[in-house]
Amino acid sequence: MDELKMNLENCFGIQKLNQSIDYSNNNVAVIYAPNGTMKSSLAKTFEAIRDGKPVEEKVFGFISSYDIVDENDVDIPGASIMVINPFDENAFENQGLLMANDTLRKKYLLIHKSIEEKKNALYAEIKGKLKYSARSSFDTRGMMLSDWGYSLKEEYICLENVYNLLNEPSMMCWLKEEELDYNALFNDKVYSMITTGKTAELLEEYEKKYSELVDKSLFMQKGVIDHNNYGNISNSLSNNGFFNAKNEITLNAKDGSAAVVLKSQKELDDLIASEKEQVLNTKELQELFEKINKLISKNKDTQTFNEFLQNHPDVVSEYKDVNLFKKKVWIKAFASCEVMLRELLAEYRKAQTDLAELRTQAKEETTDWKKALDLFSKRFYVPFLIEPSNQEDVILNQELPSFKYIFSDNRGSKEIAKEQLIEDVLSTGERRAYYILNMIFQILVAQKEGKEKLIIMDDISESFDYKNKYAIIEYINDIASFINTSGKKTFRILILTHNFDFYRTLASRITKPGNSYIAFSDEGEIKFEKGQYTKNIFGHYKKKLEEGAHDNIVVASIPFVRNLIEYTEGDENSDYVLLTSILHYKDDTQNITLKQLQDIFNQYWCKKTNVNFTDGRESELVYDLIMTEADKITDTEKLEIENKLILSMAIRLKAELYMKNRILSDVPNGNDIINNIYSKKNQSAWLIKAYRDNINDGVMSILDIVAMITPENIHLNSFMFEPILDMSSKKLYEVYQNVKAL
Repeated sequence: MDELKMNLENCFGIQKLNQSIDYSNNNVAVIYAPNGTMKSSLAKTFEAIRDGKPVEEKVFGFISSYDIVDENDVDIPGASIMVINPFDENAFENQGLLMANDTLRKKYLLIHKSIEEKKNALYAEIKGKLKYSARSSFDTRGMMLSDWGYSLKEEYICLENVYNLLNEPSMMCWLKEEELDYNALFNDKVYSMITTGKTAELLEEYEKKYSELVDKSLFMQKGVIDHNNYGNISNSLSNNGFFNAKNEITLNAKDGSAAVVLKSQKELDDLIASEKEQVLNTKELQELFEKINKLISKNKDTQTFNEFLQNHPDVVSEYKDVNLFKKKVWIKAFASCEVMLRELLAEYRKAQTDLAELRTQAKEETTDWKKALDLFSKRFYVPFLIEPSNQEDVILNQELPSFKYIFSDNRGSKEIAKEQLIEDVLSTGERRAYYILNMIFQILVAQKEGKEKLIIMDDISESFDYKNKYAIIEYINDIASFINTSGKKTFRILILTHNFDFYRTLASRITKPGNSYIAFSDEGEIKFEKGQYTKNIFGHYKKKLEEGAHDNIVVASIPFVRNLIEYTEGDENSDYVLLTSILHYKDDTQNITLKQLQDIFNQYWCKKTNVNFTDGRESELVYDLIMTEADKITDTEKLEIENKLILSMAIRLKAELYMKNRILSDVPNGNDIINNIYSKKNQSAWLIKAYRDNINDGVMSILDIVAMITPENIHLNSFMFEPILDMSSKKLYEVYQNVKAL
């Protein structure tokens, strides 16, 4: 890709952007954008394209449109986009992504997601079958595993066992599906009562008597076929329309003495009822049932269970082996969801083959991860070493990696726990450096693939302190220089930053002016300007003045020359004092001429070339020039530092003049106050204090803003002018208009 063309409308916070990046001569570009201009929105747009998600405008709901193409108008595919976001604390703490090959991990998670979705759907159905609401805290999986005696790791062994027993006659539960009330049957109070004490003894006696009576039945036999089995048979025949098809069945007495032919569902149900009646309504069994019922009814916590037994006395015998009864209930519930269970197990079995292949690949990634660690250790300064231990699990599973942390200083080396390292040892800067490991690993994987990638780096400089900030710049240079097996540079890099020092350093070392951009907003549209302020700005201003008259540059250079005199001659120097009268309103402010200013520039700054910007204008006043240039500036959000300087100077001068005049006219001892202030430093602050103490009217809100924004903007030097860059041009314009109107 030789060109990146972006045409965006209503993409997250971007109203409109139609700009291109030229990669034909340099595969790295940097865009400086003050906070709130476009960085995060542009990164989010690329993220959405990468992930195949919709690009949106979330505040007003406007329809989004985007066209991101190369020089041939071919769409940039999502698979070729990599977005590296700024550091945050959560990213450090959640290290589950750190050692992960993103491609392998996504495949692994996709497999697990599909299985988990099917499994959760099945458990939700089973939960309902057992009479629990969706909101209930009942843990279907946990209770199933407990009842069947399996651990969490044996979950699918348990499900396979359940599936294999769905049609096992000995595991049939005679209860109807709508009668599967797990809590009523097996709550803790019920379980405790029926497995201990007098109730347990009576249940054993009941079951013994029940078996004896069943043995006397002509058509039932304990452990072979009793009324429970018959009930299941009846339900099955009914559900499958056996008798409706004019079929019939013959039941033979177990002693061979009799046989009966049944031609309808009613005949079968009547026989079952008769046989059940003969057993359950015998005097002996009835007396035992009443004794059991009496014991159970004493406890209010088992009332629901008692009511259940009243309607289903035949269930009592099942509690002789309550654990087996639980399994039968589970079998009954799962039988009604047999298709879901079968599909889940089939997908799980297939997944094991796919996962085995992924694990093999994951083991091979060890070399790449070691490369990342080695590169990290060489490039970035931190007082610790990191060694991975559970490489495979971290790449594929959603669990945190295990690392060995070896802390080193002049006293030696010692392995310490991660928590101690984070809380007690590492500085914020060192923690931020740690985060880059993820990026290094992902870059290595991309290099291994050898395919073209567009890498978007969003405020990556914020992840580092100064000693590591330059290390990341050199690493970016290494990435940019990488050549694949075809001899082509693999990566096109777009760096977004609001750190001007980072921008300048990248521009001077890597991107050069041709691929260095400054973003600004013009009536809602984001525009780029090339290569501004990548070198010493005042060297640029000096060159402009040598070329000829540039009144805006003349005005913008005044604070710098004043600082220069202060550093070399001190603040008692007469020329320093004169320039101070240009930046603060004093008695001589409106009398200083352009010729005086030119002489000072040539004496202290332009010694070799001697600039000439007065030529027939020697007597013009600097104050008037400042106001003229301020009035030329329009209400546009652009970075131009000279405009911001001019506006800041004009704002302060007009504000100070206004305060001076009001104090002189409205305050009885105003003259003394002003003279006292003129003898002090920090004139603006003293004037505002005097105004607040003596007048304090509605204008104070404007003056407070003046006090807040102008000091940092005016007092600057050649290497530190980020405050003025971050200040909105439109805001300065607004303040100037407000002060002008006073």
